[in-house]
Formats: sequence, C-alpha cells, structure tokens
Amino acid sequence: MKRIGAALSAILLIVMMTGVMSFGSGNFKIEKTFPKDGTENTIKDNMCVKVFFNNEVGNKASVKANKDAFKITDPSGKEFPSIIAYDKKNPKYALILIDTTKVATTGSGKYVLEDDTKYTCTISKDFVDNDGNALGKDEKITFKTINQSRNTMIYMIMMTLIFGGMIIFSIRQSKKAHEDDDKEKEAAFNPYKEAKRTGKSVEEVIEKHQKEVAKKKAGKVPKPEVKEEKHIPGAYRVRGPKPVSAAGSTYKTGRKAIAEAKKAAEEERKRELKANNYAKAPKKAKAAAKSKKRRK
Repeated sequence: MKRIGAALSAILLIVMMTGVMSFGSGNFKIEKTFPKDGTENTIKDNMCVKVFFNNEVGNKASVKANKDAFKITDPSGKEFPSIIAYDKKNPKYALILIDTTKVATTGSGKYVLEDDTKYTCTISKDFVDNDGNALGKDEKITFKTINQSRNTMIYMIMMTLIFGGMIIFSIRQSKKAHEDDDKEKEAAFNPYKEAKRTGKSVEEVIEKHQKEVAKKKAGKVPKPEVKEEKHIPGAYRVRGPKPVSAAGSTYKTGRKAIAEAKKAAEEERKRELKANNYAKAPKKAKAAAKSKKRRK
C-alpha cells in the first residue's frame, strides 16, 4: 500500500509540474487574425487588425508592457500612428487600428493611406499576456488595400453591359412582337374574299400577296397599285389648267373688264351711302323708310 501511495504521489507531482510548465512563455500565441495574412481587397477606411490570443490580455501590467509592442507599416517601412484596444468582455481579444486623428485616407500629408498598397501589422515577440508570458517571436499580418479606381471602372463597365443587354433584349422583343403581328395579319389573309373584292382570280390574289410578303421581309415596302387608264386617241394628259395665253392666243373675253367695272360701281355706291350717313342710321329708321316707300 505504501508503494502504491508513493507512486500516486509521484504521478500527481509530475502532473502538477507539467501544468506549471504549460503556463510558460512558449504557450502564449495568436490563434487567428482578421484580416488573415495575405488578404487582398481590404478597405483602407478605419484600417484595423483583430487579434485573437489563447491567453487573456489587457490588464494594467500587460497594457503598459505592450504599449509599443505593435506597429503598422507600408512597403517602404514607414510606420503609421496606431493604437490598441482591449475588450473586458472578451479578454482574449485585442484590436490594433490606425489612429484616424493623425492618418488620412485621401488627399496629401505625412500620413495618408493609399489604394492598392500592401500594409503590414507587426506584433512584437515581447507582446505579453496578463501573466507576463511573451509571444517569443514576431508575428506579421500582411494585407493589401482595394484598388478603388479599378473597381469603379469595372463597376461602370458592368453597368454598361447590363444596360446594353437590356436595350438589345428590348429591341429583340419589339422585333419579335412585330413579326408576330405580321404573322397574324398573314394568317388572317383571305384570298377568296380579296378575289371577290378586286374581281381578280384567286391565283392572282395569292401570287400578289406572296410577292408583297417577300418584299416586306426583304425590307422593301410595296408601292401602291396604280390603275392603268385607257388611252383615248387625240386626248392628252395635262398637269393642270393654264391660260390661253400660254398657248400663244391673244383673244380676250372681256370678262375681266366687266368684273372690274362691277367692282368699281359697287365701291361708288358704298361711298354714296356713307356720304348720306345711311350706313349709321338706326334699324328702326330704315324700317320706317321702307314702310313709307311701300305705302307710296
């Protein structure tokens, strides 16, 4: 029994020593990050890196120790002002982000984030957890910002293709609708009814209709049918009425002179009536004058 107790005590001691060693510096590590190392098309606005550890961080001692144990740099090695934030509700999580009070995303200045550029977040090997355990090696997370101008161009091209496709689709649908209408009209064609209306034979009506359909499909609009007029010997077609003088005649009918004389006489009569103030006489006076004249 004594031997068994000694063996159990030895095993328990070994287990306890292993547990103590498990809290050594070699056990503190980063479990995951967001963005992951090598990520592309990240957004430069509010640039940050989320880091998840296996041990708790963020107490007063670790905050002070980790004050300068991280940085964000561009490809040339230029370091951008950054800060770290801890979460009391999730003590195994830390957020490393660009100090937006000092860094701009547009314009010019000492610190400006660029599109289509690789940035690296470096967490020092001296970064410690709440128990003072250090990472032991530098951890680097590299990510690339999105090329906004290229993306905008791609977006515009896609929108153009979409609208172009919609226009082409609409044109095809409209053309198909017209073709369907033509087919309906063609199906509604009654050669017997048309033959009865025109007085032609059914064969002639069908042949004419087929020619019109063929011309329409070829894009040629058939000309309206012109009825042939019988030619009368000695008769000639003229474009419109012309005076006899156009044919070289000097004969005058006198109708113009008679019309002018009538017009002048009418104008003279109107002037006399106006001079006698007849035009301004009241209607009752005119009626009385006419009545008086009738009595006489």
